[in-house]
Amino acid sequence: MSSTPDVGSLWLTRPGDIATHLACAAAERRPVTLSGAGVTAHGLFTHPDRSGPLFVPDTSRGVPLPRVGITVKAEYFARTDAFSFFSRLVSVDENGRWVLQSPLAVERCDRRTTTRHVVVGVSGFCFRLTTLPGQPLLGLYDVSELGAAIVADPRRHIFHFEERVAGQLHLPGEVPLEVTLQIRHARDFPRQANLRIYGTQFVDVLPETESALRDFLRHWRRTT
Repeated sequence: MSSTPDVGSLWLTRPGDIATHLACAAAERRPVTLSGAGVTAHGLFTHPDRSGPLFVPDTSRGVPLPRVGITVKAEYFARTDAFSFFSRLVSVDENGRWVLQSPLAVERCDRRTTTRHVVVGVSGFCFRLTTLPGQPLLGLYDVSELGAAIVADPRRHIFHFEERVAGQLHLPGEVPLEVTLQIRHARDFPRQANLRIYGTQFVDVLPETESALRDFLRHWRRTT
């Protein structure tokens, strides 16, 4: 397979780089969500073989056996980034592992270019959906000048990749900020299987909103 030029820092496209990246993801046991053709499975990558990545589903969640040949999307995260790629399900081996075709590209879809402040459990940080009046406030996991991670119960709220969500960002002691979030990735909340963390970025931000958030985070960082 010939090497493909790297098209930017947000993408891995060279076969060698992709293979190394997937081996690291397997070694670090990063949680993985695999979805396609109406099937969603959670699990881990194990060390890839010559065919491509090997996905080990969490069978305790009762995952249905997918149809071989379907296109699937893999989403997973590291400490500072979230990643995704599209692939094809080649087979299911005798050990129940899902053999995937080696992806042509891996997207780094949540590059942390600014400091994210973990605010989960801190009073006053939350998000209110303006499209669904009367809904309870959603918690915030972290927040930065460029985005925020919201916490939701998937039995009540399910958000999809690249979906735009309008609402109010509540910060302690501040007037709520009107913002639009674009969903970039999702992962399970640590040790709470009934909750999901949705990483987002702000889109179409007004200059005054951007300035107010930046000033708040600078002050909050100094006082915490």
